[in-house]
Amino acid sequence: MIDTSTMDVDSPRGARSGRGGAVLGGLGLLVRRRMWRDRALLVGSAVVIAIATLIAYAGPQLVLMTIDDGAKDAVAAAGAGADIDVTVPVGNTGGDNITTVRGMPAAELERTAQEVPARLPAETAALVDGVSTWVASPEIGLSWGASAEEVDAALDEDRAIDRDSRLGDQVTFGYADAAVVELVDGALPAEATGEGRRVESETAGIGVTPSLGDNGEAVFTEPEIIEIALTPQVADVLEISVGDVLMLEDATGVQVALRVTGIVVPADPDADVWERFPDAFAPAVVDNPARPLYRRGTVLVSAPTLDELSTRLGTPFSGTMELAVTPEALTLDNARVVAAQMRELTQQGDVLGDEATVTAQVSSDLGPALDAYPARARAALAQTSVVVAGVIAVAAVVIALMARLLLSRREGDIALERARGASVPSVALRMGIESVIVAVVGVAAGYGAATAAVGAVPWSNGPAFVVALVAMLAAPALGAAVARASWTGRREPANRQDRARKRRARASRRLTLEALAVVLGILAVVTLRSRGVLQTQTTGIDPFLAAAPVLVALAIVVVVVRLYPIPMALIQWGARRTRGVAGVITLAKARERIPVLPLLALTLAIAVAVSGGLLVGTVRSGQEQASWERVGGQVRIDAELDEASVDQLEGAGAVVSREYTREFTNTALGSEYAEAFLLAQDAAYPDIVAEAGLEDPQELRDLHATSAERSPGDPVPVLVSQEIADIVVSEDRSEIYIGRTWVPIQVVGVATVTPDGWAEGPFVVAPLEALEEFEYETPWTTNLAFVGGDGAVEAVESDPTIADQAVTTREGWLSAVRDSALIGGVERLMTIAVATVGLLAAAALLVTVLHGVRTRGRALAMLRTQGMGAGYGWWLALAELGPLTAAAVVGGAGAGLVILLLLGGALGLEVLAGGLAAPPLVASPVFIGAVAAGVLVLLFIAVTAEVLAHRRERLSDVLRYGESR
Repeated sequence: MIDTSTMDVDSPRGARSGRGGAVLGGLGLLVRRRMWRDRALLVGSAVVIAIATLIAYAGPQLVLMTIDDGAKDAVAAAGAGADIDVTVPVGNTGGDNITTVRGMPAAELERTAQEVPARLPAETAALVDGVSTWVASPEIGLSWGASAEEVDAALDEDRAIDRDSRLGDQVTFGYADAAVVELVDGALPAEATGEGRRVESETAGIGVTPSLGDNGEAVFTEPEIIEIALTPQVADVLEISVGDVLMLEDATGVQVALRVTGIVVPADPDADVWERFPDAFAPAVVDNPARPLYRRGTVLVSAPTLDELSTRLGTPFSGTMELAVTPEALTLDNARVVAAQMRELTQQGDVLGDEATVTAQVSSDLGPALDAYPARARAALAQTSVVVAGVIAVAAVVIALMARLLLSRREGDIALERARGASVPSVALRMGIESVIVAVVGVAAGYGAATAAVGAVPWSNGPAFVVALVAMLAAPALGAAVARASWTGRREPANRQDRARKRRARASRRLTLEALAVVLGILAVVTLRSRGVLQTQTTGIDPFLAAAPVLVALAIVVVVVRLYPIPMALIQWGARRTRGVAGVITLAKARERIPVLPLLALTLAIAVAVSGGLLVGTVRSGQEQASWERVGGQVRIDAELDEASVDQLEGAGAVVSREYTREFTNTALGSEYAEAFLLAQDAAYPDIVAEAGLEDPQELRDLHATSAERSPGDPVPVLVSQEIADIVVSEDRSEIYIGRTWVPIQVVGVATVTPDGWAEGPFVVAPLEALEEFEYETPWTTNLAFVGGDGAVEAVESDPTIADQAVTTREGWLSAVRDSALIGGVERLMTIAVATVGLLAAAALLVTVLHGVRTRGRALAMLRTQGMGAGYGWWLALAELGPLTAAAVVGGAGAGLVILLLLGGALGLEVLAGGLAAPPLVASPVFIGAVAAGVLVLLFIAVTAEVLAHRRERLSDVLRYGESR
């Protein structure tokens, strides 16, 4: 083969000009011929480059898409609470804003609401998807009622109406444009005109009051009675018929007369608007022997009637403009902006414009939901940065390995070129042309695949630039090194001391580089642990987080290379004492230096797989713990549980615990007062706590034992949080306020087993049985229950009376968390990354096997001519690849454990776990063993394929052609 690039470089100037084209043509011809000869390797390199480019482009984009989906999910999880509610006063249009508040006319509420989105900031307005309005009054008592005949007779005879006391009956008034009704009985009410005679009351404000008769009873003197219509449910519960007259009385004593003219039902019962008025179709009824009968229903009225009602009562009602929020347009970047805008809106409420005559109040859970999300997003970005960057690093090393394999096939060509006078730059130039062509093809294919997978992605991408740079420079750099090493003019000093000095200098340079790698790994760990995940980058992979695990793995590789001779020395010692060919082979291979590049590729791949899998395992373990903390038991029922349900659950083998909880309970400790969350728990509650296995409930059992020893009427023993225990406790007066009654208590210890996961402290923990012994001005009942034991969930689901209660199960909480867009997306990305790393590790091992296949083939042929059986081919391949694989498994597993143990605390695992504290790091030996077993399986497959390939070789051909094969 003639190398035209080396022909007569010292020819005259005129000849050079004429031969330049021939030189370039020869250069291109040589490149084409070599590329065609090694097309299989180059295609493999292009595939690896395409995979690396796909990861480089699609990986960060998938991370950001996952985080953006998480922002949407955070808003969706907030439910209707994320909608923006604008509350304005409606009615009482004659108010002066001095003695009484003036509201807007009810008829203008819908029109005003449609204008509100246009006044919102652009980012927040983009999330609004629909506006609805309604008005709901506070509860107003019914002071008395009379039939139509009684009212007419009283008016005709100018006498008092017999009062029919309706103590405990309440009504609320509702209005909405969309609340369309149909008449089923009587007549539709006429709209109030406000033109009737009115009586002024100086004590009660503007309103209408009855005069008093001679006997002190109310005399109806209101000529214009406001007409209303009721739903059948409200009419039945309040025992009202068509034609009856009711008298309202508010807290100030103002009274207004109402006449029932008809019974109405919804024109469209499935319309969303009816959810705003639940008491119109399911009136509240509380029939408790310990308190008066309480009944409450909602009356739907027209806009003029609502305005007249509020005017007579002298107070506006609460009108709500609800702006439905859809999270589809939400991303992490605009989530921060929206959160800031919502904070400003809720503080100022300026959404009605400068010409508004009323003041609006804005409320929404949208801001708090988005405020809490960036921390979770940073934790997710941290974990995915570690894994995605690790995969790209592995891919880059595999690309370099492919270039090394290509150079091993061309060592003879390069030596021949150098012998004919080719310069090192010319060798690198030819390799560079090939590399650029292969890199362009691979990068283009990877970019196209990324675009097809995740949509349009920008060309500018740091990881992709690294991949392209490695792909274009690996082969030229290695080729230049091979060309330089083949230079025959290299000289060594004749003096032994000078040669030793040069060796020491080379060793010092190597030691310096290795020490630098270790120091960089240590600095990366220290810096990242102090920095944490507080970075605010959201446009891609965090480069600092990406570099830290790779630097740690590189430091581990340096340590493995340095420690590698120690076990090899032991193997050599054993091999010297082993007879036969196996000992010779083992001894020869044990003396060889470990190849650094294959070791780096395999170690990085195993480190990424181990660290990613262990991070996912730690988060999932933390989620298990968090589910007990957030739910409190297998099942939590946020409602009173009746005796029948308790008996049924216990009959099914479940453990049932009933509690009474109360937020902001006043606690008197001597002269000091504190507000606390009261948890009054029964004797079964310690068993619920013990089932979780997170805390020792012995202090709760001791509390019940102490309570059982007290005499009736003695102070109730309680446990309190440390912040309450720090308050000076007086023996003269320690009480807690329940049911409008002060109950004496005695603080017997500091509570360490507290419901922090599902309630906010400080806490007072008391035995339920002791509190139930006292008499209360306002009776109370249990309002919470836990169900535990085997089959707790099935037992609860089988009870139809519990189905309508607020039931939270631990399995349901876990499922909701793991299926969420953010956490579920992170786990999916981790799984994809580990699978990709597995493929790259297989490619690295295959390339390593191919790199030495010719040398092992010649050695096997030579040994077989000496009488060695073909079966020793297994031993030859294992003796060379086994130590490398074992070192990579040990180093990779160690690097993965170091990344987990040293960096895991800085990756925000507690945010994704959802618990009260950072989850304990879980280094699962089963998972590490599975990764190691997978690598060994790949080694076995590679060795098997090589041995089977050597079986078909003819020994005579191997020995005859040698290096030229």
